[in-house]
Amino acid sequence: MLGARTNNLRDVSVSIPKGRLVAFTGVSGSGKTSLAIDTLHNEAQLRYLEGLSPFVRQYITQRNRPKVDRILGLGATLAVDQRRLNRNPRSTVATITGIDGHLGLLYSRLPGIGADPAAGSADGYLTTGHFDRNSPEGSCADCHGVGGRWQAQEDLVITNPELPLFAGASPWYAKWRSGEHAFVPALAEKRGVDLDRPWQSLPEEFRHGVLYGTGDEKIEATVDIPNKNETALLTYTSSQPLRGALAEVERVFVNAQTSSAKQRYLPYMRKRPCGTCGGSGYDEVARSVRLGGLTYPDLLEVEVREVRAWARRVADDLGTRQREVGEPLLQDLGRRLGILDRLGLAHLQLSRSAATLSGGELQRTRLAAQLSTELSGIVFVLDEPGTGLHPADKAHLLDVALELREAGNTVLLVEHDPELIAMADWVIDMGPGAGRLGGEVLVSGPPADVAADPRSLTGRYLAGAAPQLRRTRRPVAHGRHQHVEPGDDTGWVELHGLRAHNVTAELVRFPAGRLTCLTGVSGSGKSSLLGALGAGVAAALNGTATDTVREVIGIDGFSWVAVVDQEPLGRTPRSNPATYSKAFDIVRKLFAETEAAYRRGITASWFSFNTAGGGRCETCTGYGRKLVDMHFLPDVWVVCDACEGRRYQPEALEIRYQGLAIDQVLELTVAEAVERFAAPRQLAETLGALHQVGLGYLQLGQSATELSGGEAQRLKLASAIQRGAASRKAGLVVLDEPVSGLHPSDVQRVVDALDVLLDSGNTVVVAEHHIPVAASADWVIDLGPGAGPDGGAVVAEGTPDAVATADTPTAGFFRRYAAGLPLLEVRQGVR
Repeated sequence: MLGARTNNLRDVSVSIPKGRLVAFTGVSGSGKTSLAIDTLHNEAQLRYLEGLSPFVRQYITQRNRPKVDRILGLGATLAVDQRRLNRNPRSTVATITGIDGHLGLLYSRLPGIGADPAAGSADGYLTTGHFDRNSPEGSCADCHGVGGRWQAQEDLVITNPELPLFAGASPWYAKWRSGEHAFVPALAEKRGVDLDRPWQSLPEEFRHGVLYGTGDEKIEATVDIPNKNETALLTYTSSQPLRGALAEVERVFVNAQTSSAKQRYLPYMRKRPCGTCGGSGYDEVARSVRLGGLTYPDLLEVEVREVRAWARRVADDLGTRQREVGEPLLQDLGRRLGILDRLGLAHLQLSRSAATLSGGELQRTRLAAQLSTELSGIVFVLDEPGTGLHPADKAHLLDVALELREAGNTVLLVEHDPELIAMADWVIDMGPGAGRLGGEVLVSGPPADVAADPRSLTGRYLAGAAPQLRRTRRPVAHGRHQHVEPGDDTGWVELHGLRAHNVTAELVRFPAGRLTCLTGVSGSGKSSLLGALGAGVAAALNGTATDTVREVIGIDGFSWVAVVDQEPLGRTPRSNPATYSKAFDIVRKLFAETEAAYRRGITASWFSFNTAGGGRCETCTGYGRKLVDMHFLPDVWVVCDACEGRRYQPEALEIRYQGLAIDQVLELTVAEAVERFAAPRQLAETLGALHQVGLGYLQLGQSATELSGGEAQRLKLASAIQRGAASRKAGLVVLDEPVSGLHPSDVQRVVDALDVLLDSGNTVVVAEHHIPVAASADWVIDLGPGAGPDGGAVVAEGTPDAVATADTPTAGFFRRYAAGLPLLEVRQGVR
């Protein structure tokens, strides 16, 4: 490769050995992904597209290519990166991996094998469409493949029946949520009901009318509706039947235009399975045909490890004539299932929705789809495949990567884990810093060369340096098996009656004002417990109910909850770190206050991407790019010709603040913006929080669609830090794998940020595989003993030192870490 200048790369020229396992390393933002994915992989993709048709080539201009002078010897590439994770609710483990296609062929070609001869037969010719709930032939006629619908529930609308309706009985009636709110007093007056009495003591007819409506009976009421101006009221008189609270919840839910708006009504609803298909979404054929003793919907509900056993049984039952069709399909199916197992995903069901997977699970599911191929001569580009893996599972990942290499492929790993890097054949270490301080190749050679280079931060950790992380822990008293000093007391947040996926417990406790780490093998229930904690405390603070927790105790001093997950910030290029953090709101005001803007009568909203008729480029509506429909190929984003990617019209770009046009502010990295904008204070604090969590290398205007799950999570962490500093009362912050995708030197930044939250009196709970971080926590809750149905139990809890004495997989790694031993145990002879 010669002269690569993509993103922050500075005229990089480097040779990458073929047929080897090559690790791209460096601090977060140093240019690893820019080199491996944005340059190598994207150029390979464009070369492939150019060979298809002139129609495609017309959209591939020079500005849309990676900025590189020349790449020699580049072949076909397959990439799995963290920035394009599909969380479509219809996507499942089966569809992501292609296993659904294999199963559809098996069920349509070999129905009845291994089943009772009297069961599982189907009349007529079967196709794979009969086993696809998104197709007309395979979907349930009543629910159209959805499996059910969201319905309002009485116990979620009325959560405290011992209280009066408008004084705590119902969170739905705690605020003005619909026009029917004001008709309830009129109904009470008409029925002679005293609304100050407890809800449960009111006449049943009245309660039924409030919840289920009054049928054809009209209720006349004079309604005062608050206007946007808080001092004004809109008054009108109306006569109409009441729909009832349950129907009203469903009406406003259906009419909500955005997913965030729909979220406001989900606390009052449950998804009820379709009565016809039992919630599977499949038509009668898929529900009746059996193969290996199971129907297609039944098979999707069992775990990957059980599907492997099912496939072996089917293979054993094949007749002579059936082997020609069945054996190739079952062999490829077995290979895909085996890779899922080796990547620590054997606990997942094939029906598991992509939306419910953790970031690491989703990436490894996509990785399994790519690694199932038997191709050779391919360049595999794997972006931090170890993310979300327990140390016990990383050896399997390394085995798979080495097997790909032995099959004649080149494997490029973008990786931070020193122990995985040490097993590579070749290392390309980027740096020396992040953003504009990076973009250079520091070392290109074997791992030993990197370890010996004094300029390389990665080299220090390859040479055995260990992070300090938290130097002191906060004491936890009144814990189980803990010695309690006189007068030393710790408050506890208690979850009673916990039911979340595979986690079932009558009581789980978290020390308040402390850092708690949830540990355990992949699939042991960490994310489920973390989600139940966040949802349970949020519901308790709002006075609502949740299906996962019966009761929450110990949150008297809490006033807010922040769930810091790895969900994407936005799905369009208009969303970016500046808009998400609200820093751009302040920047737009600063530009609107300039003399040039004042003379033209320009306001802050004129600089918004979302305001039509303002200063944005209308050709791309402020995206800076346009989406081109490639018909039979995936859609492609190309740079806008009108604004050349600058997002704004020339008139807007003429206005300057501190010598910068507004698009130039968006091009600044967070670190550069911190140096430039010391005022106003709110902007400086916002930028400082972003820098504090290790995002100094990100450009303020970088598209949210290009951010990894870890980067999106750290943006949310920065917002939580600001909220914690601004709030007068304590809060709860829950984080799922907060140091995933971070260089060891950047892990310290995130841990320091967690201590900032703790210093403000907040409680922090993280789910984490990173052993040094877990070992630095104040309290550890270790889940297991295994994954899926074999997990979900608290197998050890206490201080890290106490948990290290237990007989669990995590405890063993605690002991290895304390003894200074390697965490990655590699098979003999893999090199």
